[in-house]
Amino acid sequence: MIPTQLKIEDLSDLEKLQPTLVLNLVFAGGDRDLSRRTALNRRIYIRLLDKAVDEYTQARELIVAQIAEGQRSTEEMTQTGRYIYMFKFVDHMENCISTVRRILRFVEILKGNQDGLAFPRTVRKYIESLTTPIIDVRNIIEHMDEQIQNDTIQDDEPIMLEITGSQDEIGIAGQSLKFSTLSTLIKQLHVLGQNMAAWRTECGSNLA
Repeated sequence: MIPTQLKIEDLSDLEKLQPTLVLNLVFAGGDRDLSRRTALNRRIYIRLLDKAVDEYTQARELIVAQIAEGQRSTEEMTQTGRYIYMFKFVDHMENCISTVRRILRFVEILKGNQDGLAFPRTVRKYIESLTTPIIDVRNIIEHMDEQIQNDTIQDDEPIMLEITGSQDEIGIAGQSLKFSTLSTLIKQLHVLGQNMAAWRTECGSNLA
């Protein structure tokens, strides 16, 4: 649906973590005592996290733009036409969800590192409690072709992401994802990312 209310949290103030990681690598030798796998996985995690925040922020900005568009006068729309921002919203939200799913795989890899570097346990458990709807929606997006071929999509179900009637979630093919769940998960992944960006083996024991 075309949104008329803004029910998605603003995450634009989250710190970009790639600059912090670069400073750690250049000035503190942050990779020096890490295994090659841990070091490379950390770099990808941090890059993907910044990407996920960017995609989320751009998706939110398009909702803001669409709400503003709906408040323009009929006369103005007659003169300039009407703009539909929801198509690009779908693109950025899909990218965000897919990127978050990739990040979750790196969480699983990195929490088993052999370098003595631990995650905050409470944060990790909180993240695990939020993952199911993200994974379900991502799987529907990724395998929509199979859903169509197997005739599992109902006539009234959307085949691309759309904002639902409550305007606080998105839905696709019978699955839904609350904006609050997505934003909370990204914030918790960011907490882990802040720890990772500062990782050095001598401080690993302080991260549990």
